[in-house]
Amino acid sequence: MVGVCLVQVAKNSQVEKALERLRAMGLNVNVVGEGDDLAFIFITLDSVLRLISRQMKYPNKSVYFEAPFIVIKVWRG
Repeated sequence: MVGVCLVQVAKNSQVEKALERLRAMGLNVNVVGEGDDLAFIFITLDSVLRLISRQMKYPNKSVYFEAPFIVIKVWRG
């Protein structure tokens, strides 16, 4: 193919922009490429829990993981 530049999917500009947006949300994101056509995006559970906690404006809350659930505990007081 003349004039076509194939780039690893992990280095694709759309994927890189998506990663930037996820990181801007405060998520801890890691990418592992496997060959040119496959990549895995890993997001730590702790960063997802912190994001949920930051987005909830209710003051009396606790966000934690209890397999297989993310639990959001809220209380009055």
